[in-house]
Amino acid sequence: MKKSLFLLLMVVFAVAASAQKKLTYVKDVAPIIKSYCLPCHLAENENPSGLALDNYETLMAGGNHGNTVVAGKPKESNLYLKLLPSPPFGKQMARNKRKLTEEEVQIIFDWIQQGAKKE
Repeated sequence: MKKSLFLLLMVVFAVAASAQKKLTYVKDVAPIIKSYCLPCHLAENENPSGLALDNYETLMAGGNHGNTVVAGKPKESNLYLKLLPSPPFGKQMARNKRKLTEEEVQIIFDWIQQGAKKE
């Protein structure tokens, strides 16, 4: 009986912990983008990639290199790939600024993996 109760509590805690880790663009990703990617990637500024990161909609619209985010597939998403030391094209972002921390890159990865939800 005690063992069953213990297992039930462990399952409840595991479910609660995973529910707390749900990431959203508004809460988790937008602050990172605003801190590192703007003003270079504002729609009003010309940049070689044609990528505007003003908001969720412009991010999801992509740029000259195709889809910025492929929901559920961070390793196919240019947003994530461009944060790596050797991206598939061009240079690692963010240029002319400090680089994202490992934790911030992981947030971007996890958000895309979870489906890249706005809210």
